[in-house]
Amino acid sequence: MSGLDQATRIVRFGVFEVDLRTAELRKQGVRIRLPGQSFQVLEALLLRPGELVTREELKQKLWSSDSFGDFEHGLNTAVNRVREALGDSSDKPRFVETLPRRGYRFIAPVDNGESEAKTPPEPVPTPSQNGQAPADADVLTQPAPKARWISAVLALLLLISVGAWLFVRFRDPQSTDPRSAAQQDFKVVPLTTLPGQELSPSFSPDGSQVVFAWDGGNSNATNPFNLYVKVIGSENIEQLTHGPADWIVPAWSPDGSTIAFARAGGQNPGIFSVTARGGAERKLADAAFDYYPGTMSLSWSSDGQQLLYYTTGGLRVLTLKTGEVRPVYTPGCLASLPSFSPDGKWIAFMCETSQGSYLDLLPTSGGPSKHLVKADGWGSLAWSVDSRRVIFSPFLSRFSEINTNGEGLRDLAFGQDAAFEPAIAPHGERLAFAKWLDNGEIWRLDTHTGLARSVFFPASVEQMAPDISPDGKRIAFESERSGSHEVWVANLDGSDAVQLSNFRVQLTGSPRWSPDGRQIVFDSRVNDKPALYLVDPSTALPKRISTNNLPASVPSWSPDGKWIYFAEGPAGLIAPGFLYRVASEGGSPERVTETRGYNVKQSKDGRFLYFFAGTSMNAEIHALDLASGHEQALPGMPRVVYPTDWTLGSKGIYFVDWGQKPSIDFYDFGSRRVTRKIPLDKQPSMWGGLALSPDETWLAYSQANHAGSDLMLVEGFR
Repeated sequence: MSGLDQATRIVRFGVFEVDLRTAELRKQGVRIRLPGQSFQVLEALLLRPGELVTREELKQKLWSSDSFGDFEHGLNTAVNRVREALGDSSDKPRFVETLPRRGYRFIAPVDNGESEAKTPPEPVPTPSQNGQAPADADVLTQPAPKARWISAVLALLLLISVGAWLFVRFRDPQSTDPRSAAQQDFKVVPLTTLPGQELSPSFSPDGSQVVFAWDGGNSNATNPFNLYVKVIGSENIEQLTHGPADWIVPAWSPDGSTIAFARAGGQNPGIFSVTARGGAERKLADAAFDYYPGTMSLSWSSDGQQLLYYTTGGLRVLTLKTGEVRPVYTPGCLASLPSFSPDGKWIAFMCETSQGSYLDLLPTSGGPSKHLVKADGWGSLAWSVDSRRVIFSPFLSRFSEINTNGEGLRDLAFGQDAAFEPAIAPHGERLAFAKWLDNGEIWRLDTHTGLARSVFFPASVEQMAPDISPDGKRIAFESERSGSHEVWVANLDGSDAVQLSNFRVQLTGSPRWSPDGRQIVFDSRVNDKPALYLVDPSTALPKRISTNNLPASVPSWSPDGKWIYFAEGPAGLIAPGFLYRVASEGGSPERVTETRGYNVKQSKDGRFLYFFAGTSMNAEIHALDLASGHEQALPGMPRVVYPTDWTLGSKGIYFVDWGQKPSIDFYDFGSRRVTRKIPLDKQPSMWGGLALSPDETWLAYSQANHAGSDLMLVEGFR
């Protein structure tokens, strides 16, 4: 092999460093997110610096057979993401050069830490290279010493001028700091370390205090949340509200006198205000919120006259002087988590469609919204103080930022995992965020005795979404053991664990065994679009299932193994699509319901389809009679909180009850009521899944051995 040796572990070029063993790209020590296939393209180029790597070679290396969909589109997308991560461009490349219709070449000097770079250094612009040939170039081939000195000075001055021109011409017009947020040196320290969940921070205008929600350390209690205020640098906190809530989201007013908040659950949900010093609450407007609180947010207009928020009916603006509530129209998407820009010109919000989730901007002066970037599912966001950048986090992932012109997408150097709800101080160069703390373990529960025991050894990573093989001897599950969510399979005691996928994206999971136990179907967003994959556990080589470009997630099998059911669109929280089935070998999907939902399960006799029916959390389980087409909610069955919190048996349905004392309950088809509750010692994992053994004697579920969140403080953010 030419170029770098295959055994090379660390490769450096410019300000970048690549670890080929861990598949990590860093810029000046800061990790830069790069999807799995994009990293493999970069790796292939780095192993042969200065050489052409053909498109055919990349196809054979990365797109064998049809496992990863359309090759041309996939490769172009992967290369574009490499360039975005490196700040490179196709027309003026510094790192990755395109050789039209042939392939790509890495053109920057490369250092593997063992020898000098084997590619020539980048040429420095000279007058001749800029189209300005020096006078008498055919004669003055060897200038005299004085002439050489003068030429060197002139060349230096010219280089300085060209460099200044390039800086003005190509610098980011949105940037107010010569260092990007990804390059700044941040100091990240804990802001709160209380037991339970601390969430939804909001700064005072001077940045010296923060108001936040806390459950008092009683996460399993009914309506546990209230608001608390803390002076930064002090350990003392003061309770601000005393009305119980399922969830509560505060927003400090621009003049510092008032704290508005949205309260869900309890006896009195709605929009409220209280003075920053505390005292009696004042109700500003009625509002109904989804049971799941993650879609809630509250934002002041810069003049302090309006409040912007999300309800189950969409986005709303409340004018404080008149009490008028007006809708904010966002045609084409279900909108949530809205926020006014500090300059009042924009509303940023999360837009979920059947094609995916986006970070959108809507001008307050009127006109349609625009997609800024695909956001990988529901998340949270905040504005930079200068209104030129939006900081956002896909669901429990990491923080990125993007300019309002849709350029400059970059990862930030903090909150790399399980970070959400960013808040930026108007003054003081501070950012706060919530960090989720959770390590889920898969447990086995006897359906007769109620006795539970851990399946795997205790772990510090999340393990969830179990599914039991038809012979009852193995478990497929979703795990972060490898650093990203992937599909694994193991014996019942956790031994012989094998990783079946290696897509290196955050959303891969929902494994389901085929009835014959030979294959596992699961979903992933390898190319940012939800799709289904089949894998034989003996080979661990996933293959994509064609659904005619229809986005697909949360799959399941028909009892005869001929069909795979799935939900249209992303596995989001507020915008599921209709339910479909497709032949197990792929093809044209058939729509099977008139109701949106998730997690279809067909009865063993093939007569009924059962599914989670709703466009948000906390929905009914519906039954569809395939012969008559009649669909109804199961009479007498309580609502289910998460779409994967239930599993189908021959005589009824087991489901998770998230009450004050969590339990797994059984709904009996015959009596049409809940006949048994099996109490759990600890809280189940969110979206953790529930599976029933083939002989229906035990259940597998994911239990959060430690669940909660702390607030973190970033100093020096600007």
